Amino acid sequence: MPLCPPSEKPQPDKSASPVPNYFAEAAVAERYRHARPFYHPQVVQWLCHESGCSRFSQVLDVGCGAGHSTVALASVAERVTGIDAAQEMLQHAAASPGVSYRVGRAESLDFADAQFDLVTVASALHWFDQPRFYDECRRVLAPQGSLLVYNDHFTAHAPSVPDVKRWMRTSFARRYPRPKRGMRDFDEAAAQAGGFRVVRCGSFEHLVSFTRQEFIAYLLTRSNTLAQVKCGRETADLAAQWMDAELAAVLPGTQCAEFLFKCNLWLLRMQEPGADAPPPAIP
Repeated sequence: MPLCPPSEKPQPDKSASPVPNYFAEAAVAERYRHARPFYHPQVVQWLCHESGCSRFSQVLDVGCGAGHSTVALASVAERVTGIDAAQEMLQHAAASPGVSYRVGRAESLDFADAQFDLVTVASALHWFDQPRFYDECRRVLAPQGSLLVYNDHFTAHAPSVPDVKRWMRTSFARRYPRPKRGMRDFDEAAAQAGGFRVVRCGSFEHLVSFTRQEFIAYLLTRSNTLAQVKCGRETADLAAQWMDAELAAVLPGTQCAEFLFKCNLWLLRMQEPGADAPPPAIP
């Protein structure tokens, strides 16, 4: 049984966000900064190749978290602004020349019209009120600007330790069920309704090496565990102790295992007013 019954899960503040913010804690932000994989340079490479643009002027990174995605964009942009609803995340965000951060929400972007030639969202769109976000995105993007949406999925597959995936799908899933949020991935119909068309889409896989303790630290940044901590049914320390005991036989000592992640990406542009249905995306 899940630790936190559905009736006792934190209720969202509908005036601010459709779901609770599980990441607005200093300890969570610090753990997120160090435990989350840094795959974002591969995303930037894909973006430049598929967009045909090797340099951007003004970039807005929405839901930037601890800044992994933001600093990667700095390599191809004059200025990058990262915004996140959690001040705690920004206090742990990585610094880089040309990068600035501010508190802000995807549904109310406090920027001038047509200010950016690129807006990006890394593994955060499912937390947004998407119709409001797309409205704001159309406003702050320049007429020929682009929107990049990407999600990095943890597959739980580690070829050298198959027992981990079985554990994730049984013991872990029962104790830490997925909390309520928006779509798990990008919804092309919602984007089209919001005035955007997909011009490119793609994916790539990457391996991340974790020791048992590093893997536990990563799991403690996922919304599954954070939801249980936020509702007060468990502390992060107790969760770590339980996971350590469960995984001791699977990942003993300082042994490392490589875990497979899959990143899905969509490059979008604004539809012309009154245009017909957009052509299918080019894979």
